[in-house]
Amino acid sequence: MAAEIVDWYQSEVPAIVPDAPAVSEQVTSVEDSLRQVAHCIDTGDDPRRLDMTPSTVLIARSGVQRGIPLNDLFRSVRLAHEKTWHWMFNQITTSASTSEQSAALELATDYMFAYADRILVQAEHHYETEREAWLRGTAAARAAAVDDILAGTEADPQHASKRMRYDLNRHHLGATLWLDPARDEIEPQPALNEALSRLAVATSAHSALVHPAGSKATAAWLSRGQAFDPEELDIAHLSRALPDGVRLAEGEPGWGIGGFRRTHIEAGYAHRVASLLGERASAVTCYRDVAVAALASADGEHAVAFVKRILGPLAADDDATYRVAATLAVYLDENRSPARAAQRLTVHPNTVSYRVHQAEQLLGRPIDTNTLDLSVALALLPAIRGLADGGGAVAAAQPRR
Repeated sequence: MAAEIVDWYQSEVPAIVPDAPAVSEQVTSVEDSLRQVAHCIDTGDDPRRLDMTPSTVLIARSGVQRGIPLNDLFRSVRLAHEKTWHWMFNQITTSASTSEQSAALELATDYMFAYADRILVQAEHHYETEREAWLRGTAAARAAAVDDILAGTEADPQHASKRMRYDLNRHHLGATLWLDPARDEIEPQPALNEALSRLAVATSAHSALVHPAGSKATAAWLSRGQAFDPEELDIAHLSRALPDGVRLAEGEPGWGIGGFRRTHIEAGYAHRVASLLGERASAVTCYRDVAVAALASADGEHAVAFVKRILGPLAADDDATYRVAATLAVYLDENRSPARAAQRLTVHPNTVSYRVHQAEQLLGRPIDTNTLDLSVALALLPAIRGLADGGGAVAAAQPRR
């Protein structure tokens, strides 16, 4: 039911589920609330005395930081209330005896309206408390300046630097940090703050700027006066710097106000591709490695159809076939050198050659045919599961601009 309710949010109040992390947070929040309702009914507690679940409090507070109108949050509560009440109505009318239905429906109606009223009152309290603190702090002015830069309405680096109290005349590295969805036991903010601190050390950054991206994700910039060393941005190096359970997407480094904007947008696209990859994604996703997939997956349905048409049986979703396709992708990327491909894949060159032959058999044609289409389809292949299974919301989510 939680998943169905959040699916409804995507069509009715899309502002509260703008990206994959927000969808995941909402599913957790709604599920926690449904369990609270069920437990309260089971024990006979008074719904007027309940407190919002911690996950729902996080949604209310982060809504301020993400610029979500309070009316949209209220609407989401009413939609969840409506969906839950209809479910209870169907349960009662199909399972209760005729003599009990009237009383049961009256109890269910009174209960659900009391619960919804309690949640709305508390949501408003948490939202307004956070809003007052937000407006009082310098964070609001900084966030507004960042939003203007990303929207392209602030182009003066000196004026923007003054508004942000952050020097834009530097080299910037855009990053998006989030928690592995499977690691629910990790406290989000302490883990993300620790990860950002470690990344700053690993990249020898002189300063860092954080921008709200939800209760379980953080958008950030690392900056310094000198250009970033490619070795410091190596995936293996950055992976070692991350705490367990934290994931990173990074853009290409850029200088000045233009580079500040571009590297953030690229990190957002890398994050979207990592979300599509799911369990196939590594701890660190660099935009330069997934740029083709990011561009080609903008239309999810079209991308899936393209991959299946170009790859045919090579697009099968089993591990053995995927391993063959991944080997072919590396082989082509290494200018058809079995030795270099083998070094990247840590296998024997003969293994690379054998898998390339398998790929050609599955394709039913030599790999010299339609090489551009083939390379693009292979770049998209890791994301096809996410695009096909639930990529509608993920693929449609665009990096914040």
